Parts: sequence; structure tokens; C-alpha cells
Amino acid sequence: MTVTSPPRILVVDDTPALLDVIRACLEREGYRVRTCLESRFAAEMARDEHPDVIMLDVVMPEVSGWEVLAELRADPAFARTPVIVCTAFVAEAMGRLAELKGPDQHLGLLPKPFDLEELIEVVGSVTNATLSR
Repeated sequence: MTVTSPPRILVVDDTPALLDVIRACLEREGYRVRTCLESRFAAEMARDEHPDVIMLDVVMPEVSGWEVLAELRADPAFARTPVIVCTAFVAEAMGRLAELKGPDQHLGLLPKPFDLEELIEVVGSVTNATLSR
């Protein structure tokens, strides 16, 4: 019998109420969720937590999600960690993701606002793809 630990997800967003909703929703689905309210601590928290997937808001004060993503991708330990980019600016995000996409980038997009079913679907899809590699 194989015992697997629940997938670990780091959620980075500057809206406390949204972090609470996302955490509750994903924990009900069986994920281990850590949240980060201040993007300046996101890369450090990722290094401490070693998440299977990172869900990253891109429009945040101090350090943008794009800067966090660049810092993570510069670290070999996170070069292939899947990142779900969350933003209301979908057209801009699609353009930036197209520039970044490569065979090993593992990037996804979750447009804001999203409903909980969409959240569960996107996170489940990315997590299943990650854990099956």
C-alpha cells in the first residue's frame, strides 16, 4: 500500500479574504495549503515550503507576481515548479505567458474573478499533471 502526502500548494495574494476562501476550498479538496499575503516573502516561503504548485497573483504592491515568478525561475529548485498565474488582466497575462512558455515552464492561468469550481478544476489539472511526471 502506497501512502502519498497531500499535494502542497503555496497561494500568494494580497487580499486576506480571498486567501481565506482559497485555503478553505482547497483544504476541503485534500490539499495542504500555505498562504503568503506579502509578495516580497513569496520566494523565501517557497524555498522553505517546497510546494508542488504555486498559485500567484500578479498585481500586488511592493513586488509584482511577475517579479516573484522571475526570481523563482532563476532558482534551479523551482525551474519546473508549476505556477498558476491569477489576474484580472488576462490579455496582458496571456502575452507575458506566451513569452515565458517553453517546454519546461509549466505555467497556467486562472482569470480573476474566478468561481470555486474553476479554482478546483485548474488546481486539480495542474497538480495531477505535476504529480504524474
